[in-house]
Order: sequence, then structure tokens, then C-alpha cells
Amino acid sequence: MFFFMRSPGYEHYVDSGSVNCPRRGRDVEVDLCAGCHWMTDIDLQAKPPFVRCRPAPVRPSTPG
Repeated sequence: MFFFMRSPGYEHYVDSGSVNCPRRGRDVEVDLCAGCHWMTDIDLQAKPPFVRCRPAPVRPSTPG
């Protein structure tokens, strides 16, 4: 049996209808997440409710 763990870093918790958006760098209304192509899952029935996004691409570090 395979067990897959979700990375909690990709889950953003909903608070009073707002969620912290890692793409925009600010809080947005959760309705905005529904149209975002980075969003992979929204579960407003979970305790606590959350939005799950694809991870942001990592930029390679430049030396020195």
C-alpha cells in the first residue's frame, strides 16, 4: 500500500473568507482562488477550511 503525504506548505487556510495568496503576496477573497490556474483544491468543509495551490517555481540561486 502506498501512502502519500501532502505538503502542508501548499495548503493555505481560509480565515473569514480570505486566504493568503503566495502568488500575489497578500490576502485575497477565497472566491478569487476558484479562478486561479495555480489552485488545485478548495475544501471549505474541512476543519480548518483550506485552499491548496501548486508550489511556486524555485528560482536558481546565483553565485556571489
